[in-house]
Amino acid sequence: MRRDINWTTKRDDGSRYDVRVTWFSGTFKLQFKERGADRWEYDRKPTREDWETFLDSIERRYQRKTATLKELEEARRMAAAGMPADGEDQPPA
Repeated sequence: MRRDINWTTKRDDGSRYDVRVTWFSGTFKLQFKERGADRWEYDRKPTREDWETFLDSIERRYQRKTATLKELEEARRMAAAGMPADGEDQPPA
């Protein structure tokens, strides 16, 4: 993948956090940063919405030939393993 994938998520309470996904060493690294925070978090579990946004983005990149089949397959594998079941989203951090 040539570029990072970035987006901002807005919670129901109006707070926001940024998500950055990088391709490194054959896998994706998801990073999170609360608005106003100085550092990125590397150990937070993504919500269902985060996984869905990530998958949508990587699938669109694959269609435009800016992501490889290997990257798409890894993204789908990671999402299937990490996506919480309906109603099991983690509370906001």
